[in-house]
Amino acid sequence: MDKIQDARRVVLVINYNGKDVTQDLADSLLDFAYNDADPGAMDDIQITLEDRERKWQEPWQPAAGDKIKAELRTINWGGPGEIKSLPLGSFEVDSLEFAGPPDTVAIKAVSLPVGSSARQEVRTKAWEKVKLKTIAQDVAKRAGLKLLYEATDNPSYDRLDQTEQSDLAFLNDQAKQEGIAVKIASGKLVLFDESEYEKKEAVATIEHGKDNILSYQFSWGTAYTAYRACQVTYKPPKSKKTIKYTYTPPGAPKSGPVLKINQKVSSAAEAQRLAKKSIREKNKEAGKASLTLVGDIRMAAGLTLNVKGWGRFDGKYIIESCSHAISGSGYLTNLEIRKVLGW
Repeated sequence: MDKIQDARRVVLVINYNGKDVTQDLADSLLDFAYNDADPGAMDDIQITLEDRERKWQEPWQPAAGDKIKAELRTINWGGPGEIKSLPLGSFEVDSLEFAGPPDTVAIKAVSLPVGSSARQEVRTKAWEKVKLKTIAQDVAKRAGLKLLYEATDNPSYDRLDQTEQSDLAFLNDQAKQEGIAVKIASGKLVLFDESEYEKKEAVATIEHGKDNILSYQFSWGTAYTAYRACQVTYKPPKSKKTIKYTYTPPGAPKSGPVLKINQKVSSAAEAQRLAKKSIREKNKEAGKASLTLVGDIRMAAGLTLNVKGWGRFDGKYIIESCSHAISGSGYLTNLEIRKVLGW
């Protein structure tokens, strides 16, 4: 008994429609995966169970919209007596799949209420004299979500047209242009400034040859060369004066391509904002990588980590997306990361 209690293990804790079913799942769990998605996408979980007794086909068959609250708990993972937990949030059952033989059931649940129209229903609407936060509040209300607006900027617009787009797609497109990320998790619609998250202290240092790294991928290519500057140019139809602004990021190389944008702006200040946000969005593509680790409960999307021992790829990275998976292979954590820009 003592050896079992001292074993290094991970436990999936599940609350289903308000009832703790952790023990009911323990003996039949085949696989579990949690996807902490990148901005603009929904978080989701998938639970795969053996169902030889056909309990999950009848009488326990899940229904669309059933509520699942999930948590990962590691026991003795970093040493004897250590217990840590990672709350994964709240989800609603979105799909169900039976397969066999042998009989198995796969339950998928997502972070957006399944009855919400925000994901699939398209609409056409003209937004006039509106701020981004107001749009987000309206979308959150229709989606049945609480709004958490963490961005420092709240851009305003004379007019925006939502044309045959879902609410979430429209909001995500507009926020992305402003350098603001959109996330749906635990019943909340979250908008945050990625540049502010990049400044946060790293949760860990991942060092080549010294950590529990199972695989990695770093790469560079000329197709993803970072821009050294961004130039915005616009000539209003009824004006003789052209609005022009060039933004050069701190520490930019002296040579390299310039991102050129010809887009409607109403002032030099708006051109400056557009230039900075646009070059950030483009240059993010130049420093992406992936890591697969032995399960690490510290990792979550939006957190930063330091990478060491890969030469030119060393530095500080932000986690764009993260997945935690339990299977016959054990507990694994997969990370999609990108180098922070620092401005």
